[in-house]
Amino acid sequence: MSALLERPPAPAPAPPARTGLRGPAWVAVRQHRPALWTALLLAVLSVGCVVAARVWLGSAGAVVSCGEGCERSTAASGWFRWAENYVGGATVLLALLVAAFTAGPLIARELQTGMYRLAWTQSVSPARWLAVRLVGVAAIATAGAVLLAATFRWSRARSQEDPLLSMARSWSDREVYPALGVTAVGYVLLAVAVGALTAVVLRRTLLATAVGVAATGGVSLFFAWVRPYLWPVVEAEGGAEVNPFTASSDPWIVREGVVLADGSRMTYQQCLDTGFSKSPCEPGTTRTAVTHFYEYHPESHFWPLQLVETGMVLALAAACVFAAFKVLGRRHA
Repeated sequence: MSALLERPPAPAPAPPARTGLRGPAWVAVRQHRPALWTALLLAVLSVGCVVAARVWLGSAGAVVSCGEGCERSTAASGWFRWAENYVGGATVLLALLVAAFTAGPLIARELQTGMYRLAWTQSVSPARWLAVRLVGVAAIATAGAVLLAATFRWSRARSQEDPLLSMARSWSDREVYPALGVTAVGYVLLAVAVGALTAVVLRRTLLATAVGVAATGGVSLFFAWVRPYLWPVVEAEGGAEVNPFTASSDPWIVREGVVLADGSRMTYQQCLDTGFSKSPCEPGTTRTAVTHFYEYHPESHFWPLQLVETGMVLALAAACVFAAFKVLGRRHA
């Protein structure tokens, strides 16, 4: 009877639900907290500099009168140009920083010191260990690239309204073009992939960092060289009235020169190399017609060029990631 009156034991409390990062992702974040906080601080400072400069410029103006018929730029306009150049340069150089971090501290250092064995003995496969690191750094780098590129486009929309602020910086300039569109994201993802491949192949922190940065920079320079030819150019021929600036406010001129009497073309650079006064480019010579030619990209070609280049860069990044997993799997099968 007493047994029937006894209270049943209270059920054990349910374990608290685990939220947030777990496993190798949590370990990676804990290991690289200083780098993550530094990246966040730099991103906030970059965006803050541009926003503050634009607010100051809006209140102070770009120029101030210094007498009759005299104008000079204000301190606000100089600060705004500096901030815009800083953000544009940071967007372009972000891929090199991502390649250095991925190749060195994130992967190669653990392979060199043997720290990876601790994770692999806790039911974490080599493929999962590498995938967690790549996904994490790719997500953070993509967010940073999108933030910087959006800030740069926002500031450039203001500077293009004033010739004094734009300083004749075209959308096709090497330090401007990659920071204006989706290529910024493509190159940081390529940096992650190249860094991972160099790390698993070389397994030495300093060597992998150097090779990863050099390879990423080399790919960037290669595409900067072939970029004008990734999309068909617009061609124009005619007399002095033919000018690409009449068809586009900011054309990217790829080639320009004169059409000779026999139909062949000679660029102005070739004219200078042979001596302009001695070349058939000199007006009045029997070999020269009055026809000029231009091969250029109008502003409407910006997004086709961006998308083609980004697609090629992402394809190369995918190949590097595939190779990195293959190398890791063969060495630690």
